[in-house]
Amino acid sequence: MKYTCLYSIVRFAPFAETEEFANVGIVLSAPAIGRMEYRLARKNLKRVNHFFECNTLFAKAMEIAQNELDSVRLMTAEAQELQIVNHFRFLTEPKESMIRFSPMRSILVDNFDKTLATLFSRYIERQSIERDRCEEVMVRDIRTMFLEASIRSFRDETLIGDLTKLHLPLVHRADTVAAIKPLAFDQSEPSAILDHCDQWLMKFVRAEQEGIIRLTNVLIPVSAPAENESARHRKAVQIAKASIQERGLQLVDYQATEAISSFAQRYAQ
Repeated sequence: MKYTCLYSIVRFAPFAETEEFANVGIVLSAPAIGRMEYRLARKNLKRVNHFFECNTLFAKAMEIAQNELDSVRLMTAEAQELQIVNHFRFLTEPKESMIRFSPMRSILVDNFDKTLATLFSRYIERQSIERDRCEEVMVRDIRTMFLEASIRSFRDETLIGDLTKLHLPLVHRADTVAAIKPLAFDQSEPSAILDHCDQWLMKFVRAEQEGIIRLTNVLIPVSAPAENESARHRKAVQIAKASIQERGLQLVDYQATEAISSFAQRYAQ
């Protein structure tokens, strides 16, 4: 027998001014049966620590999240259905905190534990692993192309400012600093496509504000989903691409090798 559950994605957002965040957990609540469970990422999750470079802060934030969620779980076990819904709604309301929650969503399930595992895999594990691997392949292909074209000035670098450390796979340092950052928009959920785009856009914006790099000197090669993806996926990609261009960064399709090579050669000369 199927029943309705509520769920929310747990997000780690250490820098309020940039609004950057990473998905780090799932909370699932079944008001009809009086059950609420959660699953959080490891405190030493490499993807998050590498992105924000704040290992100790992330571990502390996860402890805070665990304590808060444990309290809500205890209340759920003793509450009526309407009270459980209200508890969950309060939990997911926007707050100024390092740990935030996505807006409350509903899902029809017939197996609570399996659904929790599936959501965690989709939003936390599989999605990030596949995306990271895809972008690593994109970087590797671009490096091979540069090697064949004798372009040797783009290297793996970390751009450092007073409040910013921006690690990028392809950076040119000379009179002008330029960078290439491939993005893969192949996430299983359209909203995750926009999340991934927004996270990187805010990092670049913050870097420009500190004078580390100009957005006009950044190239974003994009790998988009296949044509047979849903209309919602295609719309999300269109919005993401428009956001990149509106910020002033240069945008090309990942397959446009001549355009990528031409961008690099302008700085390598």
